Amino acid sequence: MRRIDTRRAIFLSAAALCCSGCVYTRLFYFQTPTLAAPHYFDNRTVHASPNPLPVPKSRDEARFTLTAKERTRYRTLDRLLESQGTRAFVVIHDDGVVYERYFHGVSASTELPAFSMSKTYAAVLVGRAIAEGVLPPLDAHVVDYVPELSRRSGYGDVTLEELLRMTSGIDFDETSLAGPLFYYTTNLRGMMYEYDVEWRPGTHYLYGSVNVQLLWDVLHRRLGGETVSRYFETEVWAPLGAVSDASWSLDSDASGIEKFFGGFNATARDHARLGLLFLHDGAVNGRQLLSKEWIARSLAPDPVPGRIHTTDGWVRRGEFQWFLTEDRRAFFAKGYRGQYIFVVPDEDAVFVRFGEGYGDVDWPSLFRRLAEQLRRPALATAGRAPAPVPPNERPATAAALLRATPRRSEARTRPP
Repeated sequence: MRRIDTRRAIFLSAAALCCSGCVYTRLFYFQTPTLAAPHYFDNRTVHASPNPLPVPKSRDEARFTLTAKERTRYRTLDRLLESQGTRAFVVIHDDGVVYERYFHGVSASTELPAFSMSKTYAAVLVGRAIAEGVLPPLDAHVVDYVPELSRRSGYGDVTLEELLRMTSGIDFDETSLAGPLFYYTTNLRGMMYEYDVEWRPGTHYLYGSVNVQLLWDVLHRRLGGETVSRYFETEVWAPLGAVSDASWSLDSDASGIEKFFGGFNATARDHARLGLLFLHDGAVNGRQLLSKEWIARSLAPDPVPGRIHTTDGWVRRGEFQWFLTEDRRAFFAKGYRGQYIFVVPDEDAVFVRFGEGYGDVDWPSLFRRLAEQLRRPALATAGRAPAPVPPNERPATAAALLRATPRRSEARTRPP
């Protein structure tokens, strides 16, 4: 049962009674978002690809082993996953599904909320829009496209790149009441322009959903009447070969604004396509959906601040909405309360995990440990387990190149 402290309950109850249907009603009723979040909001459908590319299921399932301590406590990986709040867990290796589990009513057809992994999808769409000439280059200034922001000081120097990298200097504290209010509001447009620029753009990182929502505003205006959902469908979802319909949650049907920062919903298998896109350097079925240059920048360690502290401990930030493990041998998108799309290039592996909280598992470490087991001959998929290529003979993919980037500045900042 979800709990709420007495003072907060009294405040939100009073606010909810005063404004039925407003953000405070949502805050009081839903409180902490769950995997049922797609049902909290009005949604805009993103249709499946007319040319779907199903991810095949491997003939043999991967047989993962646990540590001695884990075997004593859980016996099997299935039990570990279920006991730690997992609802969907998909492992793809060599472009085939080698392990797939669902728990507690969630199935392969359930639309699951990406939460903040939506920001990574948003970054992909921004990359496509720039390549297609719909959006201007990243050095364009946001006030040239959203003139409402010119009323506030500091925005004149903010570029699209600084919004994408969250180095705009906008004082949006995700950990304060601003975070849930922004998530639950029925009128995003009434909130997007209400935050001050407190730091010189390009010099200070602060995780803030408003940055990505402002990118939505620029894109929405440039589309000339086409919805962002529809543009995402044609430019990203269809080319990815998505098998199932997805959706973007809206602030409200009346307002009709896609929650670009945290409102994308899809099945677990279709979510894995985001990881596969970057694993394959932006290519899908032989077509280059994102340029290799965009992939490389997305995964390049951001110099501002270079190193941040999150619920997963110390990690590095990729420039365009990915996180990097400290040794840079894996990268991942991450959503609220333990949602992951985790990519391990050296093992040709993508992990997708959705759950109701983190439990007490260090998920990145578990993903890495399981990925290492995929290289073992006994666990390889029958009939297609070629000898491993020595590291010095592997092609220099963007994922590999990011590890060669020199270490830069380190700083503690507010966690995402």
